[in-house]
Amino acid sequence: MAFAIRLVWSADRRSLIQVLSIQVGMAAGLMGVLLLMRSLLGDVLAAGSRSTTLGLAQVGPTMIALVALGSVSGILRIVSSARQRVLAVKVDQHIISTVLRAAAQAELSEFENPHFHNRLQRAVFASRSQPVTVITAMLAAAQAALTIAAVSTAFVMMVWWLLPLAALGALPIFRSARQERQASYDLNHQWAEQRRIRQYLERLLTGRDEAKELRGLGLGDLLRARWATEYSKEIDDMIAMHRRNTRRRILARLSSDAAMIAIMGAMVALAASKLVSVPTAVAALAGLWLLSNRVQMVGGILNGVGESILYLDDLRSFAESPAPGPYPLAAGPFTVLRVAQIKFAYPGSARPVLKNVSITLRSGEITALVGVNGSGKTTLAKILGGLYQPDSGSLWHDNTTVSDLRTLRAGTAMVFQDFVQYRLSAAENIAFGSPGNPVDMDRIVAAAHQAGAHDFIANLPRGYDTLLSSEFTGGSDLSLGQWQRLALARAFYRDAPFVILDEPNASLDPQAEAALLASIRDLFSGRTVLLISHRFSSVRGADKIYVLDDGQVIEEGTHQSLMAADETYARLFRLQSEAYQEVA
Repeated sequence: MAFAIRLVWSADRRSLIQVLSIQVGMAAGLMGVLLLMRSLLGDVLAAGSRSTTLGLAQVGPTMIALVALGSVSGILRIVSSARQRVLAVKVDQHIISTVLRAAAQAELSEFENPHFHNRLQRAVFASRSQPVTVITAMLAAAQAALTIAAVSTAFVMMVWWLLPLAALGALPIFRSARQERQASYDLNHQWAEQRRIRQYLERLLTGRDEAKELRGLGLGDLLRARWATEYSKEIDDMIAMHRRNTRRRILARLSSDAAMIAIMGAMVALAASKLVSVPTAVAALAGLWLLSNRVQMVGGILNGVGESILYLDDLRSFAESPAPGPYPLAAGPFTVLRVAQIKFAYPGSARPVLKNVSITLRSGEITALVGVNGSGKTTLAKILGGLYQPDSGSLWHDNTTVSDLRTLRAGTAMVFQDFVQYRLSAAENIAFGSPGNPVDMDRIVAAAHQAGAHDFIANLPRGYDTLLSSEFTGGSDLSLGQWQRLALARAFYRDAPFVILDEPNASLDPQAEAALLASIRDLFSGRTVLLISHRFSSVRGADKIYVLDDGQVIEEGTHQSLMAADETYARLFRLQSEAYQEVA
């Protein structure tokens, strides 16, 4: 509850104070109505006992006061409703922003952990479905609680001993509400991974990039049937839970109503015995009826808000992870980067990807990593780029142990084979290379020229402002090779001293590939380059080549020395080169 209140307070404290003030005023008005009604009934009964006609002068002020209170209450309700809608929207924005910030700050290794994804899914569920529920329920509960307090105050002034009896009658409602919200939360908690599977199937069935393969293979009906099966499991569990909850709620309602009827009957008997005056009895019965309705309402509200608060606890545990602090905007100097005897395994995997690997990268040099698929090349590059912390061994930058991976990332430009295609403008795709710094259009154009992307960007409908997807109005699609040039332009724009190129020519045509490889040393002059490729012809000009196999460095040297050694590198190089040689 405290976390929910802090969220609302942080989102829009002014609206919250206004709404609560209005509700206090409405509750005070309700108490006034009960007391005025008791006074009016007293006047009516007194006039009846004297066999006189009740004049306007006697009841007029009371009636006017009742109408005035009703009018003010209606106006306050309208104003409160408007402020609550504004408050709900602001809280929705604040909560979703909190989840997105926590997800963006999580280290890459977290995304390899299924438990993290389950926590993230529950936090997203809480952020997407609960804010409006929490705000509406909390404010309704506050209003109902103030109403109960007002009616209880009136009881204290009229028949104080009735209040504890009314409270006993409410206990079954609150007990049932607590059991129901816990059952619902427990069920949703166990659905986290199942929901992720279902949402993944939804993305497959609705995604533009997946559409061609699904239709080519005829997978639509199969995946939809799998989706329906997963959803049916969730529905069956929900039906069973609601059946149990319905039985609890019916029994609780009957118990509470029976208690209220008994109390009302006792009040009527006391009035008949003249132990309680008739005006007091009538006003107390009206208040008791109102109190019973509000208790039922509070039970339902607490059921909703209580369940939502349980979900928000998932949000709190995810969002309140220690913040790593501001991201470094400037890259530090770069002289040498090395790893010594490092080992690394992905979370949840017993098999290490890297085993006792040691390599050194020096300023201004091009270092290449080669090896068969699965040898650990990309994983090693991610460690050198500051995306993963090795499980053991040492990671040194300029003879200093790296303690904050973000400082290493700030000085690194990474172009991975599975680069992201941001379906935003071409200019944004390039400027994302240096987030947090002012966008420099001249540098964007220069980076595009360096990557060979300027010509096709200039021919887009709106040039650098064109959205790069035909899913959007006025947008245009790019080929995979053009996307790869944009990824390279992003690296140039970052202007980092250390550059990682993971298969940078994978999507380029032979002519563009040859031009890029021939110019890498000139394009990245003065920078340290780590080049990863399975094409051995791409790395011939590297200053140092490391050959990886099964997570270990098995050879190192220049192209000439490795060919002279005539081991794995030489064998693989000849296998690839033979495919391009003519057979007599």
